Amino acid sequence: MPVRTTVALALLVALAGCGTDAPGDDHAPTAPPGSTDGAPSQTSAAPTGGTVGEPAVVEPAPGLLEWRDTGVPTGTRYVKGTEWEALADAGGTQVELTRDGDAVTVKAGGGRTISEVLMSTEWAVVVEQDRAESAPSEVVAVDLATGEQRDVVSPPAASGGSWALTAGDLYYPTYVDDAYCLATGALADANGEDGWCAPDRSGFSGLTASAHGVGIMTFDDARPVACRTANLLDGSGLPQPVEGATDCTAWDVAATVDGALWSEVPRPRRQEEARFLASADGAYFDLGPGTTGTAVPCGDSVFFVRDPQGDDEPARLMRWTPQRTLEVAYETASVGNAFLGEPVCGGDVLTLTSFGEQGDEHVWANVG
Repeated sequence: MPVRTTVALALLVALAGCGTDAPGDDHAPTAPPGSTDGAPSQTSAAPTGGTVGEPAVVEPAPGLLEWRDTGVPTGTRYVKGTEWEALADAGGTQVELTRDGDAVTVKAGGGRTISEVLMSTEWAVVVEQDRAESAPSEVVAVDLATGEQRDVVSPPAASGGSWALTAGDLYYPTYVDDAYCLATGALADANGEDGWCAPDRSGFSGLTASAHGVGIMTFDDARPVACRTANLLDGSGLPQPVEGATDCTAWDVAATVDGALWSEVPRPRRQEEARFLASADGAYFDLGPGTTGTAVPCGDSVFFVRDPQGDDEPARLMRWTPQRTLEVAYETASVGNAFLGEPVCGGDVLTLTSFGEQGDEHVWANVG
């Protein structure tokens, strides 16, 4: 059975870059009767929350989504959207986008591999990374209304790094005069521009994007542990630290309708284990334990993974809703020795892989 790999390696790679230059059929639902289909469970009133020093502890409530089998092996790169679905081949040489008989194929060029497949309700983006990581990534955007392909060439994309897509806006890393910078591309008019650049000997990762805003984790090169900060981009595109986050301990971050969700790592040597928190209109909430690198905004909510908290506990997908409720959106049949892959959002459809002794799953659910 696969073993979860810590995302610390990805952060160290990014920091090094800063210092240097027929799937998707609607099979029967896997959730039990009475589960929701994308709608948060009804509550009488939104919780009021606590203070920065004493955030209100939120107990999760049942809120299983109506999960369906993708028909795709768990090790396959796959994204399901509202109408389209994207499937990469095993060698990472091409991605096929399909919809009701329509098909668009994006092939990686020579010496390149598919490193990212992103999808919103309007666009799909395929990133082709140079295998030697010595040349910029090549980026192809597909207009999901027409199937038309276009190259995203300006600003040029850095090799690797963190990417995010919401509606028609793409966020990705670029270099400007050897500085590691955040680029924004408006896909509809092929208008891209570079923006904020990380200071010398620092970098960024963990990009998330939704209609509510853009989250970005910044970090420096302090040793033995980098100082990490959870930020949201302000109106001018500059990172602003999330109010209430503990200095230097942040990892995940995502904007919500009335605040932010973020994670903090209390023990530097256990970087995969985090405590998740949220803010809403100046109130603060303790969402409990979770796994770093798994926070994903999708639909109107933000989701994150919680590994088993004991030998008799399943792995769970948690959902923080606009109603300030924490729900269990998915849980594994296996307990103890079980885990979930990072959730993948395609507009308002979430795809999830699940691993455990009772069997693996690759499933999707509507969340919008």
